[in-house]
Amino acid sequence: MQSDIVIVGGGAGGLELACKLGRKLGPNKVTLVDSRLYHVWKPSLHEVAAGTLDIHQEGLSYQMLAHDRGFSFVYGAMTALDTAGKRLTIAAVNAGDGEEVLPERTLGYRSLVIAVGSTSNYFGVPGAREHTISLNATEDAERFRLRLLRLLAQAEQQKEDGGADAGLDIVIIGGGATGVELAAELREASGAYAAYGFRRLQLQRDVRITLIEGAPRILAPLPERVSAAATRLLDQRAISVVTDCRVSAIDRHQVSDSKGNVYPADLCVWAAGIRAPEFLGSLGLPVARGGQIEVDAHLRVKGVADVWALGDCAACTDGNGKPVPPRAQAAHQQADFLVRTF
Repeated sequence: MQSDIVIVGGGAGGLELACKLGRKLGPNKVTLVDSRLYHVWKPSLHEVAAGTLDIHQEGLSYQMLAHDRGFSFVYGAMTALDTAGKRLTIAAVNAGDGEEVLPERTLGYRSLVIAVGSTSNYFGVPGAREHTISLNATEDAERFRLRLLRLLAQAEQQKEDGGADAGLDIVIIGGGATGVELAAELREASGAYAAYGFRRLQLQRDVRITLIEGAPRILAPLPERVSAAATRLLDQRAISVVTDCRVSAIDRHQVSDSKGNVYPADLCVWAAGIRAPEFLGSLGLPVARGGQIEVDAHLRVKGVADVWALGDCAACTDGNGKPVPPRAQAAHQQADFLVRTF
C-alpha cells in the first residue's frame, strides 16, 4: 500500500487533519491509520465511564468519515517505522477469539504525520498500573462503567440481604479536568443508575467519591477562583476533595498516601498525569525526556525528512519557549497549521 500523506492516530488533531486534507487534496491522497474503528472525543470519556454517554450513538466511524471527507482509512496499530524507505508497519488485527481478521501490512508514504496522543503516566507508584483504570480510550471507559454496574449490583444485593451499611467507595486520583469532570458526572448519573433497578441504594450517601490531588488545589493550571468554585460544587455533591496528597501505593482495596492515610477504594481511577506512548521510543525518532517526539517550530520531526508530529505526542514549544500543553485545542490549532503546510 502507498499514500501521499499518511496520518497515524485519529484523535482530535489527527482526525481533523485527515478530514481537512481529504477535502483539500481530493480522493486517494490521504490515509488515516488508527487501531480503533471509532472516534470518541477523549474529553467526553468521563461521560462514557459514568454511563451518561452512549458510545454506540456518539462514536464516529472512521470508515464513514473517510468516505464522506475524501480520505482512506486503514485499521491497525503502527508498530515499526522505516524512515529511509518511507514505510511503516501496521500490526495484524485479531478478533476477540484470537482469529486474525487482517494480516500485518506495510504502508508507504511521501509525508508522514504522527498524532498518536498520550497514555497514562503512573510515576512509578506501586500498584497504580495494576489496580486503577485510566480513561485513555473508549474500552477503558466501558470497563469502568461495567465494573461500576457490577459493584452497584453487589451493594444493592447486600442492602436487600439486610446490610444497612452496604455501599461502595470510588477514588479518583488526579484533580485535573478529567478527574473533576468524572467525579461530578458520577453524581449527576443517579438517574441512569436508577434505570438499572438500584432502588435500595441511596446514591448520594452509599456511593462515596473521593478526589485526590497532589497540588494545593484542584484544576491547578486554571485561575484560583475557578478552582475554588469547582471545589464548592463538588462539596455540594458530597464529593470529598483531598489536596496536597501524594499517593504512595495502591492495592485492590485501598489507596495509601505518603502521610500514612488510607482511602478505601472498590474502584479507582488514575487521572494524575500523561506521557507519550512508550512505543515511540522504538521508532528511531528523537524523543524528549517525557517520551514525546522532538519537533521544530513547523512541527517537523528534528533530523528526519518528511515526518511531522502533532498533539500530545509532540514536544512542541510556543513562541515564548514554553511547552505547548497537552490539550485538544492545541492539537486542533496544530492540525490547522499543517493543513496549510501540505
